[in-house]
Formats: sequence, structure tokens, C-alpha cells
Amino acid sequence: MQLFSRQGFAASSTHEIARLAGVSEVTVFRHFPRKKDLFWAATESRLRRLRISKELLGRLHADESPRTALPGVVALLVETFHNQPEMVRLLYLSLFELEHGAERILRKYLVPFFQPVREYLSRCASTGLARDLDPSIATLALMTSIVAHHGLYRVVTDEIAGYASTDEATAAYAEFWYKALICESSAPRTEIVECLSVSQDLAQSRWTPEL
Repeated sequence: MQLFSRQGFAASSTHEIARLAGVSEVTVFRHFPRKKDLFWAATESRLRRLRISKELLGRLHADESPRTALPGVVALLVETFHNQPEMVRLLYLSLFELEHGAERILRKYLVPFFQPVREYLSRCASTGLARDLDPSIATLALMTSIVAHHGLYRVVTDEIAGYASTDEATAAYAEFWYKALICESSAPRTEIVECLSVSQDLAQSRWTPEL
């Protein structure tokens, strides 16, 4: 896992893996007939950690307030990906170096997380708590922004997105996505109207010619 995440799939040889593991290359192939099998075993060992707890799943199914439910989702993502950067690298390798077979493995571990959040946001939208956005796109954007933000923020802004702790990172992401996705009934009427009609306004502006 460490070698693949550091060097990539193609650049990591089974000879080097065997040497670092303190076994012969023959022993490696006795357990894993192909290097791809070894890569997927390493990737799955990390993906198993991406799991919604029964407690959080119950809160989503019970349609808990987004103010408290979203931070729970964000905390899981931050804890999983920010504290385990090798998992992010293995995901990238799965998609870009090992396209064949990647979908089956990734669906096995990502869908059980993705689906409950998507359904939760869909219900929030239907009751007027969330903006009328495609829940699948919103959920995917939520996930990928947290996964990619840590590495890409410095690239595109020339600044370091540093947080003193995972709690601070969770609070920042949760507040951003709460404001981006959720319409609070307690907000002023003008804010609610703007929240519910933002998608329609954007669509109209796209088709309005400049005079």
C-alpha cells in the first residue's frame, strides 16, 4: 500500500515490494498471482475504512436537521481522507492507471456511502430545506471537494489550506456546504426566495443576450 501510493502502480515492481516486505518474490506471487491482485488487495484494505456508522446512518434515515447531520457526514470524510492520504492516492491510481476493474471495486465501497447521503439530500430538497439541485451531483461535489481540496488548494491559490485540527477542518467544510446546499426556514423571506429560485435565475441568465 505504501509503495503503490508513493510511486504509482506501474513504477512499483513486485521485486521491490517483496524486498521491503522481507519475503521472496515467489512468495508474493504465491499469495497474489498478478501485481493487479496485490494492488486491489492494498486498495480494498483502505476502502474498508470508508463506512457510515449505524448511528450516522440512523440520523440520515430519520431526516435529522441538516445543521447537525451535514457535519456528521463531513466529519467522516475529513477523518477518512485527510488522515489517510494514501487512500486518496490509491483512489486516483484506481481511476487513472487501472481503469479495468476499478468500477466494480469502487462501487462496492463508495456506493454504500454515496447512496444514503444522496437520498437524504433529495428528501431535504423535497421538503424545502435544501436547494433544488440534483442530489447526485451535490453529493458527489461534497465528497470530491473534501477529497481533492487538501491537495489542490495550494496549486490553484498558491496558499496553504492549513487547519489546526480535523475538528477545525470539519467545521470549515460543514459550514461551507451548509450555506451552499441548505435553505433555512428561519431565514428572511427574501433569502428564502433567493435560495429556492437560484437555479432558475442562473438558467435564465445563460439564455439572456447582452444588449
